[in-house]
Amino acid sequence: MIRNPAEISPGLGSRLSRAVALPVSLLLLGACATKPPGPPAVPVPPAAEVRPQAPAVASPPATAEAIAPPRPPAAIVAELPTIPETVRVGLATDLAELSFPAAGNDVEILADGQRLARATALRIVPAPGSSAAGSYRLQVAALKDEGQARGLADGLSSRTGEPAAVVFDAGRDLYRVRIGNYPDREAAEQAQQRLGQHNVHDSFVVGEEGELERPALRIVRGDDDRTVPGRWLVVKSANGEGVSVLERRFRGELLIYLNDRGTLNVINQVSLANYLRGVVPREMGPKIYDNLDALKAQAVAARTYALKNMGEFAAEGYDICATPRCQAYGGMDWEQELTDRAVAETAGEVLIYQGELADSLYSSTCGGHTEDVEVVFPLKNEPYLRGVPCLEAGVVVLESTASSRLSLPARMAHILVPPETGAQAEMVGRRLTRLAKLAGLTTPRDRLASIDRRELQRFIGSQFDLALDARLFMARADVDYLLDHPPSHWSEEDLHLAAFLKKSGLLGGPLDQPLETEEIEETIFRLAIFLRILEQREVRFQSLDGDRLTVRAAGESTVLTVPARVSTYRQRGDQAAWAPLRLVAGDRLSLFLRGGALQAVLQDVDPDGLGYDRTSNLSSWTHFRSDRELAERVESRYPDLEFAGFELLSRGVSGRVGEMRLLDRNGQDVLVRGLPIRWTLDLPDNLFTARRLEPSDGEPGWLFSGRGWGHGVGMCQVGAYGMGLRGHSYDRILSHYYTGLELVRLESAEAAASGSR
Repeated sequence: MIRNPAEISPGLGSRLSRAVALPVSLLLLGACATKPPGPPAVPVPPAAEVRPQAPAVASPPATAEAIAPPRPPAAIVAELPTIPETVRVGLATDLAELSFPAAGNDVEILADGQRLARATALRIVPAPGSSAAGSYRLQVAALKDEGQARGLADGLSSRTGEPAAVVFDAGRDLYRVRIGNYPDREAAEQAQQRLGQHNVHDSFVVGEEGELERPALRIVRGDDDRTVPGRWLVVKSANGEGVSVLERRFRGELLIYLNDRGTLNVINQVSLANYLRGVVPREMGPKIYDNLDALKAQAVAARTYALKNMGEFAAEGYDICATPRCQAYGGMDWEQELTDRAVAETAGEVLIYQGELADSLYSSTCGGHTEDVEVVFPLKNEPYLRGVPCLEAGVVVLESTASSRLSLPARMAHILVPPETGAQAEMVGRRLTRLAKLAGLTTPRDRLASIDRRELQRFIGSQFDLALDARLFMARADVDYLLDHPPSHWSEEDLHLAAFLKKSGLLGGPLDQPLETEEIEETIFRLAIFLRILEQREVRFQSLDGDRLTVRAAGESTVLTVPARVSTYRQRGDQAAWAPLRLVAGDRLSLFLRGGALQAVLQDVDPDGLGYDRTSNLSSWTHFRSDRELAERVESRYPDLEFAGFELLSRGVSGRVGEMRLLDRNGQDVLVRGLPIRWTLDLPDNLFTARRLEPSDGEPGWLFSGRGWGHGVGMCQVGAYGMGLRGHSYDRILSHYYTGLELVRLESAEAAASGSR
């Protein structure tokens, strides 16, 4: 989740051919992983209101092997917070009503600690008395970036003279920009027409409640309809199986809060451990990122972030949101055994800097290098959020000790059935017969008359008992589909056998061309694997210590002895060449063994190099934006700008763009800094270059080439996975991405309270 000398990219200051207006109401591309905190926390709801507490919720047990990190001095520990009993997670805001479905729900409703109802299906509706009339506003945008949203609101307010507000939508992870304050819809619609003068063309009217008096909530269960005074309701599972709402299930309790706008906020009050059980798999799905140490690093980063940012949304009744604006949270349905284990084995562990919780930002894919925080978030300057390479620092070399530089198939074929002298057809026939006998097959008396393709496949069918397989398992339609230009004089049996051998990978090549020597060696090699004479294992490299090769497959590590004569090959795409191997932990290897003894190693060379985040399909990307598309996107954020182009002004240590100037036709240029650059241009990351394209037969525009996905500050999630695959422990992963932080374990509030008694 990086600084170069300031630069102005050549050619990027050229002006676009024309500026195009666009509707302002816009949903931008999702960000990624954790975003920086928003405005300072505001006071929590008054103590006089109902503040229900969650019941004890069972957390996954800690294991005996859980690492106990070093504790800082007692003076520092005393200043750190304890682990709270519960966390309030905002699931949705500003709902007109909320329904609990009958399916999968057996719930209890409480208000002010009193049980009101038990039901499998119900509906909750705001029912406040209002001392002031409701008002109407115009929503002009829905943006990902809080700074841009507030800047847009301030700019529109200054130009139009209308009041403006920014409302965060926890359910959609967006900042909604609204202006005006009108007594009725008609007045709002008249103002809507006037906004066209300020290049705001696609706003819409939204109603808002007036100042609340006598807040109340209606509970509707079939024919039972009752009104309960107050702002809070508690919904609990009556059977301990969680509460289903918003198409998900949640542990703990659901709190329903009537906000000042007269709409409902839905909040999950849950233990921190169970909150993290729903966060870690959402942030790093364990079916893809199946490495425990990477997931443990994510658990520590997520726990630290949650505690650092507790209470940020207190005025709305919750501590932290459930979207990537804070941390993605999925509730019970996202929980997985491996991530549960990561949370349990790091219980209480957090990152601190000089006695305070760290702002443990992280993002999906850093593109090979993370960034200095101030480049992406100009108002931040934490010394532990420095750009670092997401790259392995060295490689292990495994030299080929075999003297032969034959291709891999030929080398294996020569080891199993060495070539003989004599006529070619006779020699090939004898080698194939010996191979069949190595597999334990009883071979019929037969003779290979020539190395004509049809004769060779007939002989293979005879010696390896494949003719019946070809007749039974190859439909005539498949034969027609698989074979190119089948010779007209071949029999049905010939064609079925050719199709079967091609499908099985045992003998390919054009049917109307003679066999090459390398094809024969390839066929012997493939037959040896097919008949289990030669074992092929797909593994990942872990380490090499002398002649001890450690590899990993299906979650288990295996140590093999590298023999005195071993052949090594490096594969790029479809081409494999004899060469010494240059390995880093996590590299994909194919091992070839005979009787358990290693014969050859094939390395799949990753074209993305040594980056820890190379497993991501977003480590590299390209996007084209036409002049029209780019103008529409920019002007949606800056309505008074007549967009004419852009300049890239500075880059960070990773190469990420830190400052960009948007050019205006009237000279009113706009400086954009940090993360909003990627959202303004609709790109996955700030790490990009731009090329001006003006094709003769298409729209002019910009080709953006880049790397990474997210903000690129702090821990790189895909990089953490790459480090885990290469054998790095979770504390090593954390120390790599967060410079100079300490890993400590906090006490729970319950333990701290019992210790003080």
